[in-house]
Amino acid sequence: MSLPLTTARAIMVPAAEAKLWDSTIIFCHGLGDSGAGWSFLAEAWGRKKEFSRTAFIFPHAPTIPITCNGGLRMPGWYDIIDFGSLTANEDENGIKSSYQTLQGIITEQVRDHNISSRRIILGGFSQGAVMSLFTGLTSEMSLGGIVALSSYLPIRNKLPNMITDANRKTPIFMGHGKVDPLIQHSWGSMSRDILLKQKCDVEWHEYDGLAHSADPGEIDDLEKWIVNCLKKDPVGGSKSEL
Repeated sequence: MSLPLTTARAIMVPAAEAKLWDSTIIFCHGLGDSGAGWSFLAEAWGRKKEFSRTAFIFPHAPTIPITCNGGLRMPGWYDIIDFGSLTANEDENGIKSSYQTLQGIITEQVRDHNISSRRIILGGFSQGAVMSLFTGLTSEMSLGGIVALSSYLPIRNKLPNMITDANRKTPIFMGHGKVDPLIQHSWGSMSRDILLKQKCDVEWHEYDGLAHSADPGEIDDLEKWIVNCLKKDPVGGSKSEL
């Protein structure tokens, strides 16, 4: 595998067969982390034949004040007022700003690298997963899949009406620990139910004894799911219009 290319905006890991690059996985970190925190996915999957033509991008969130942490500045996709009530007083402007960042990365993959949007998987953990749900569901470009680990649906009083036809049927992988003390399991399952009512294609996984982190079994489940998503839209499919 090629060495990662670190920039101010993201860690980018080219495909092992870079000249034959035909798919991209974009994975967004949680609050206080960076793209490096999830780059192990490229190491774990990038050497396997199923991902030999897949590039990986791990974006960095901007450094912003986080209200619930006393205004301390840290990497965050949007502000959080109160960890006890993540959906109260949501930072809608911050969410929409980060949407523009992630949508810009997707657009670059299609426009500059000729990757079909249907061969782009957008996902994340915690805050990064929240952004992946929001960005993926509201994008006008049809994606290959959306991943949300330990997350919840943001702006849920508005988001159901913002889901685009382009991504209403996009496969969604949702994984959640049953004993998550930060983003409660009930918030994740409620978000799942809202999406199912919208006729979204959600595959739900929950893990006994898992707190606010990822589980090796969860990563294995996710790997299999992504491989299947990429098989659904083989190389040669039409490139989405910008």
